[in-house]
This record gives sequence, C-alpha cells and structure tokens, in this order.
Amino acid sequence: MKTRFLLLMLGSSALAADPNVKTDAVAGNEAVKKIMETRAGRGVMRDDTPPTPPEEALKKFKIRSDVVIDLMAAEPVVEQPLYVSWDSKGRMWVVQYRQYQFPAGLKIISYDQHLRAKFDKVPLPPPRGEKGADKITVFEDTDGDGFFDKHEDVITGLNIASAALHGMGRIWVLNPPYLLSYADADFDAKPDNDTPEVELSGFGLEDTHSVATNLQWGMDGWLYGANGSTTTGNVSSANTKNVKWEGQCIWRYHPKKMTFEIYGEGGGNTFSLDFDSKGRLFSGTNGATRGMHYEQGSYGIKGWGKHGPLTNPYAFGWFEHMKHEGDNKRFPQAFTVYEGGLLGSAYEGKIIAPNALHNLVYVSERLPDGSTFRTKDEENLLSTPDRWFRPVWAGVGPDGGFYMADWYDTRLSHVSPIDDWHKTSGRIYRVRPAAGAPKLKPFDLSKASGEELLGYLSHPNEWFRKQAILEIGWRHLTELGPKLKALPQTLETLWALDALGLADDLPFTSSDPYIRRWSVKMVGEENRNTDALLKMAKTEKHPEVRAQILATAKKIPAQSALPLLWVGDAEDISGHLPLLAWWALESKAEKERAAVFTFLKADTAFLKTTLFLDHLAEKLAKRYALAGGEENFQSCADLLALTNDEALRGKFIAGIASAFEGAEMPKLPESLTKALNDYMAKQGGGDLTLALRSGNADALKKALALLSDKKASNTARIGIAKTLAELGKQEAVMPMVAILKTTNPASLKRGMLQAAAKFGDKRIPEALLLGWETQISGDQALREDALRVMAGRKEWAQILVSFVNDWKVPVKHFTIDIVRQLSLHKDPEIDAAIDKHWKGLLATGPTPEKKKESERIKAVLKTGLGDAEKGKIQFMGRCFICHKLFGEGGAIGPELTGYDRSNADFWLDNLFMPSMEIREGFGAYIVKTKGGQILTGLMDAQDAKGIVIKDMANNKTALKQTDIESMTASPISLMPEGLTTGMSDADLKDFFAYLMKK
Repeated sequence: MKTRFLLLMLGSSALAADPNVKTDAVAGNEAVKKIMETRAGRGVMRDDTPPTPPEEALKKFKIRSDVVIDLMAAEPVVEQPLYVSWDSKGRMWVVQYRQYQFPAGLKIISYDQHLRAKFDKVPLPPPRGEKGADKITVFEDTDGDGFFDKHEDVITGLNIASAALHGMGRIWVLNPPYLLSYADADFDAKPDNDTPEVELSGFGLEDTHSVATNLQWGMDGWLYGANGSTTTGNVSSANTKNVKWEGQCIWRYHPKKMTFEIYGEGGGNTFSLDFDSKGRLFSGTNGATRGMHYEQGSYGIKGWGKHGPLTNPYAFGWFEHMKHEGDNKRFPQAFTVYEGGLLGSAYEGKIIAPNALHNLVYVSERLPDGSTFRTKDEENLLSTPDRWFRPVWAGVGPDGGFYMADWYDTRLSHVSPIDDWHKTSGRIYRVRPAAGAPKLKPFDLSKASGEELLGYLSHPNEWFRKQAILEIGWRHLTELGPKLKALPQTLETLWALDALGLADDLPFTSSDPYIRRWSVKMVGEENRNTDALLKMAKTEKHPEVRAQILATAKKIPAQSALPLLWVGDAEDISGHLPLLAWWALESKAEKERAAVFTFLKADTAFLKTTLFLDHLAEKLAKRYALAGGEENFQSCADLLALTNDEALRGKFIAGIASAFEGAEMPKLPESLTKALNDYMAKQGGGDLTLALRSGNADALKKALALLSDKKASNTARIGIAKTLAELGKQEAVMPMVAILKTTNPASLKRGMLQAAAKFGDKRIPEALLLGWETQISGDQALREDALRVMAGRKEWAQILVSFVNDWKVPVKHFTIDIVRQLSLHKDPEIDAAIDKHWKGLLATGPTPEKKKESERIKAVLKTGLGDAEKGKIQFMGRCFICHKLFGEGGAIGPELTGYDRSNADFWLDNLFMPSMEIREGFGAYIVKTKGGQILTGLMDAQDAKGIVIKDMANNKTALKQTDIESMTASPISLMPEGLTTGMSDADLKDFFAYLMKK
C-alpha cells in the first residue's frame, strides 16, 4: 500500500470546518425555507454509523476467488468522486463533485412535487460565474509499477461539474448548464488559460443528482453524454438551437460540425453510458434490470408522470429495458461492458454493474434477444457489509483493470432538501487478477508513431484500440490510409479510415455483420451510398444490421429511406424492428409527405406485408389524424384511397378513430367524410364508435339501443358506453343506471362504472347506494370500484358518507386508498365522517400503536416460521393484486422477489410505513379533472393526447390534457398500511414463511 500512503502525504484538499450548505444560504424565500426545514427525506438517508478507514474497508470485501481489489486513491485526495476517464498518456482524470447538492451562488425560488428546484438565475460559465468546490484531479503512474504515484488538481472552482474527458487537444468538462472545452495544446493536462469555450448551453440543473454527465468519445467522431431522469434540457450549440427534452436521454455533440442532437431517449435514471467493442450503446438503470440498449433514434420507457413525455408525440411505442434473469434488486446505475483483456474469458464481453443501493457488483452475461439483448446474472464480482460503499461510476482502464468510483456515504437518496452529505470521503478501486498488479510502461499515444498506432488496433484491451483510432483521427494521419486499407478488414480499420475521411468504399458485403452494421450507420451520418444500401437491404438477415438499416432510414431522405422499410418485415421477438420501422416512416410523414404516398402507391406489395398491416397502417392513419389540419386530414383520405382491401382499410379507420377517442371528430374534408361514410355503409351500418364520433344522429340512437340490448355482448356494451361517456352524451346515463340497478354480471357493471364516472349525474351514486346490499356489495371488486367512483366526486362523496353515517353502507367496506381519496376533497362534512369512522387510518408515519404491533409480530417470528404454502394463500389475498413474487402477481407495486426478503425488519418497516420509501416508477398521482373528478393512481402512460391513470384495482382511465385541471405527485404510497390486521400468530408465521422463502 505504498501508493496509498504516498497519496495521503501528497494530498492537500483542505475544506472549511463544515462544508455542508445551510438552508439560509440557498433558500430564496420563506416558502422554500419551510420546505427545506420540514420536508422529510425519502429513501436511504444519512445515519450516524462511522466511516471505515480505507485500508480497513478494503478488507471487508468478499470477492471472486480469481481476482483481488486494490485501493487506488482515497480521501483526502479524493472526495465525492463522480466520474473517471483516461487520456492518451494513460493518466486518470477524476471529477470530484464536492459542490453537490446545491450550486454555489444560486437561490432556490421554488420546488415541485418531485423536489426539482427552480433557481433565481442561470449561472455564468467559469471563470465569470460563482466559484464552486468541484475540481478535476489527474493521477499518474510515472514509474510503471501499476499504482499512481503522482496527482495534481488541474481545474478547480467548478460549480456542479459532472464529467471531464481529454481529446482533440482540449479538456472537455460538463459543468451544467454548460459543456466547456479548455485548450491544452501542450498536453500537460492543464488548461492553457482559465477561460474555456462554451460548446453547449442549456442543460438542466433542477436536480443535481441527475444532471448531464458521463462523457464518452464515439467512434463516429461525436462526443456522447447521458442526461438523468429528473432534469430537462434546452440545449444550443453554435449550429444547433434549442433542442428541448424532459428527463432521461443519450445525447451527442459533434465538435467539428458544432451540432447537437438526441441520440436515444428514455431509460431509467441514465447516469452512465458505455459503448462496447462493436460500437453498440448501453446505459445502466435505477430499476431492477441491468439497463438499456439504445438504437440510434430510438425511444425508451420512462416514468411518464415524473419525467415527462417523449419528445416525439407520435412515437406510439417505446423500447423496454433489456429483459433480465437473476437478482432483481434495484439500482445498478453504474455500468460497463468489460472488454479489457486482463481479467480473462470469464469476464470478457460481460456487463459489470455496481449496485450502490445494495453494496455489491454484478457480473451479467449478454444474450441475443431478437435485435437486442437480454441479460443473465452470474456470480457477483464482489460485495461488502460496509453500507458506506456507494459505487457511482464504473469503467475499464488502460491497464485492463475494472475501476470503480466510490462516493462513500451512508446517504444515497437525493429526495431530501437537506445537504447532510459526507463531503470528505471517496475512494477509487481497481479489480484485477489475483496473480499480480498490471504494469504498464509510461506511454503517450499523442506522440506515438503511425506504425505504433496501427499496432494498437489489435491490442487485447479495447481502450487502446479505441484511443489509437481517436489519435489517428485527431492528428489527421492521412498517410496511414494505404496501410489501413491493406490490413485485414476489422471494425477498427473501418473506424480509423472513417476518422480520416478515407472510408470511401463501404464494406456492405463483409462477412462480419458488425462491419456491415457500422457501414450502414456511416450512410446515415453522411447521407452517402444510399443506392448500395438499398441493394444490401434486400438480402440482409442479421437482426442487428436490420435494426441499424431502419435507424439509418430515419436519418436519410425519404426517396432512399422508404424502400428500406422492407427489412422490418421480419421476425423479431424483441419487437424492436417494427418500432424502428415506424419511427423511420413517421419521420417522413409530414416533412416528406409526397414521397411517402409515392412509395405506398408504387410498392403495393409492401401494403400486404405483416409489418405494414399489423404495425404501420393504423399508426400512420392515427398520426395524420392526431396532427390535424386540412392537409393531414386529406392524407387520411388518401390512405383510404390506396386500397380496396377491407382489412387494410379497417386498419386505417381504426387509426383515425383512435385519434379522436374522447371527443367528437372535427370537421373533416369532404373527401375524408365521404370515404368514412362509404366505409361504414359497406359495413352494414359501419363502425358505430366512429359514426358516433362523427356526430351522426342515427348512430346515437343505435348506440343507446345497443347499450340497453341484453343480448349484445358485454364487451360491445362496455365499449359503446365508454364512447358515449367520452362524448358527454347525457342520454346514456339512464341506460347505465338501469344496468347498475338490476341484476347483471359484475364484469358488466364494473365496465359501466368506469364510463358512468365521467358524468356528474347524481342518479348514478343514488342507484349504487339504494341497491348496495342487493346489487353491489356481494362482489368485492365491484364494491370497491363503486366506492372509488363515488369517492372521486365531491357531491357523490357527500351522498356516500351520508349513507355510511346512517349505517346503510358498512364502514368495513372501505379500503385505505378509498378513504384517502375521500380526504382529498377537503370538505368539512366528509372530513367529519372520516374522523368518525376511520380515525387514525390515514396516519402514514410511525405511531406508538404501529411500533407496538411491529414488535409483537417480530416476537412471533422469532419463535419460528410456518408453512410457506399456507402463507402463499395469505399473500394471494393481501398482496397479489399489486405485487409480483416468485413470478406471480400484479404490477401496481414493485416486484418483491429481488428484495432483502430474509430481513424481517425490511418487511415490517414497509408493511407499517409504506410511504417511508416509494420506489421509482410507483409513486401515485392525484389528478383533478375540469369535470370535477379526483382520480388517484399510477401514471400508466403519457403522450401527445394526455395521460392514463391506473388505480389500485388496475382500472385505467384515459384523460385528455385539455381535461386536466391539476396533477400532483402524492407523498403517500398507494400501498395500504396494516395489511397484517386480523392475522393470527399462525397466519403470520405462514405469511412470513412465504415472503422469506429462499
């Protein structure tokens, strides 16, 4: 450990006695100050356990037998390390995020429900702006013994600096809201002057936990970065203005062209990104999988309510995280694909993903899943009982070792307005073979000869291969062109030729699919060789190459792009190819409308493909209808005119109809109206839903008749009821009331309830309550749906509680979520009823009663567990509808399989205080409509039209944006407290035996 002690002797990072920021220093007004002083934190907060000294912490790691872990740097030299990179001399650059969590010199003037801050001003870039405590430190191994013996702070006074990367003779620093570049012509790792160039501006600062970070050089000449989930962006460069988004994405910037764009959108909290040796792009996640795989121009899953909609309102779909098999504990946000050549075949090509929440590091295999991947866990790389271990970054160094930046703190959650972070701790670790530390002689690729750089193209460590290619491009060594072309063709030689602008004859016919894939990508980057691409596309079978062809089709002109859609007509179990084909087609729908219709008219065979019939036709019609306007409506008519095939016309009609769900259709062009009427006439009365939306009076009569027709299917009656309700047809109220009052299947009544809820008519709650015992209460699901519907309107809720007060509706029929919904009205009459009948039920924090019951259950469990099979019955009755465990259950709450299930305290804390920590993606929302409804539930979807709210019973309600009066995040978990009420000691033993089953 000589290096450790040397670093300590060299270190001199003196801080003030108390580096934490006080409330008065950042609160811009009394309202914000009150929030900061009273709002409880959520998640893993700070505790009073002491840190373990670095050398002692090292001994606590349990690690695979074939590797060992080295402490490469620690406090006081490193404090709050966030990001690490290496330059062409092998020097390690560490960004120390010591200013976190509040930017220096700014005042918070408001918080939103997710604790995202709005500041009083936009900070100026350095050196003009307020100086912060962030700094960049460079470490060097000058004697080649495998450990660092020199370090120097090269840039200080930064203010929320999240990444630093050397290249092109410059030091690139992400310091949101800016991407800066400092000149370093002599490559001494120090800026040539104190004033950087502002390359980009407009990255969000709302949540400094999830700002833009993780700079990486792509082999295409672009500089890539990740943006977290709870910040926004409105980014401009010299040649690109106001690129806007909300939430997580992968973005890129071309330093020579000075252009900026979003590369792929969505994911978890995209704090990390990594390219593998094939040029494929991945990121980690804060969920329970290993992360996301991004195709160029793709859209991914987001937490819609918290993180906002996709930038494209017509995406009509998204990629999910990679499917995962293995440990389902959440938060493997750091991510790297190991291809360092040092650790051996057991690690090569595998994902190594630290989990900061659970103090461990995964190793996961990547397996093909159609055109994308799925992951499968292997033996963990390491773990530690030291809960201060918080690895926030992972990567591979020039020596081939696996490196981690350890934030080292007991606190992990950002959902607290208090700065109580442990600002004077941090470590850098390396995992390497047990045989000995890797030793590299000092090198400098920036001065290496051309021949030396060519030699590095076959280096076993991916880092050297890529860095050599970057240097060839940055130094513009065009004299290497002939030698590169003479070498065996590899991705590396192709990348090097492209970096020099000499990749003229793209190898579309290579036997290597990844060379073909990258050749296709290059077509999209420069819009070249599109004829050759079309020829290739006709024979291409590899799913990943097909995916890139469709991604490229989105970027090139329609005339060349649209024939490429054929490659999407192939089996792909991941479902990615149809979505990529849609996004390519959608990108041309309006901008190159004429070319779209020219293609569809000329290539009639394409209209008959499974791809077009099942995935594109309906979306295209919906896209035009949703965009609206005379020209787009005419395009809807033109689609119908393309074919006489009734199945295809039906797809177009369905798309048009879906665009107008929840409203009557606007006035349409005569040609479209005629086409729709003709279609409906041919259908013998036609699509009744579509006719209703068109304002057809005869259709209303038929719809009301269908609603009352006992011989019609329940599905048809429910469907027409929902349409009538969305259109506000009051004539539908009495037929609905009749169904609710009389003997009918519970499933039909539940469907009617969701439609009836749209109306404010008092006849609906009266029908429910007068027939409560005979028609409603016997079915639990129907009963609870009825109570939720009535609790959602103030006037109905007042009628409901009057029946409860008169003992006509039993108090025991109310679940906690229904009582919470009643409480949202803030009405004295309703509040009095809550106080009378459900006093104490809404308490969400710790109480003496909860503590006493928790201790009682803990004492019962200490005497032993019961029968897990009997416990499963308890789980099915109490938890199954919301939570999945061992592959069975609902998805309203998080899956429980991957949690620390053997810990009784974990279960009891969450059973008695579920609002203590609400999992990302499972926070409830309170939505008030302009029609007077209050709805609570999870945000199930969000797009250009509006949102979908899912309640505790999995009922989904679609709301147009124009119908929403307000929407706020609830601090209360949807999960009811007291789930163990009524359980005997034997029941408890059985229940916990199932929960804790291995």
